[in-house]
Amino acid sequence: MIILFAAVLVIFFLVLGSIAFLACLVIPPGRKYALSTALWFAAWGPCWVLFLVLVMLGVVAGGLALQAADMTWEAAPRLFSAVGWGSTILAGVVTCLVASAAAWLHQAIIHRVTFMLFRLYATFVVAGIGCVIGLLFVLFAMVSKPFSQAEWVAAFSIPVLMTVFGAIAYRRARALRGNAPTRFTWITPEEFRGPDASGK
Repeated sequence: MIILFAAVLVIFFLVLGSIAFLACLVIPPGRKYALSTALWFAAWGPCWVLFLVLVMLGVVAGGLALQAADMTWEAAPRLFSAVGWGSTILAGVVTCLVASAAAWLHQAIIHRVTFMLFRLYATFVVAGIGCVIGLLFVLFAMVSKPFSQAEWVAAFSIPVLMTVFGAIAYRRARALRGNAPTRFTWITPEEFRGPDASGK
């Protein structure tokens, strides 16, 4: 049950990241931040799964502590409630900081790799986003009664969307990265732009 909940949690944040990626594509100035924005949302999934594991360990440790102190659960509900809310707020703040640091580092790194390497990276990542969107269609078909017979059609959308998203990302990779960095770079402007500057 815990593993299923953790998987749902990760998928939920992957879907949010995919939607945020598509939203950034709609706004031209946000396109160069689309990949990092998707990563910011996606990073919440593993962080909250880790928090869930820590909560489970805390519950077990709390039970052992109460047993060792010869206390009953009724004697400490307010304490555990306060600790629970406090740890949830702390986990949210820490997760936000970790996700923001990961997105900032990601943005810095993708601006400092060669264009061909970035193009391959963007193709695979955006194809993965297409897979997540296709999985969303499958889940919708599974829970929606009118479309329950069309699950195989929805499943077919996964490789189609992966191919389409990946091909678009490969062709439009320049729009996903923006301008060349001016400081702390280890590649030349030519390596940043790539051999063919016509595809934008």
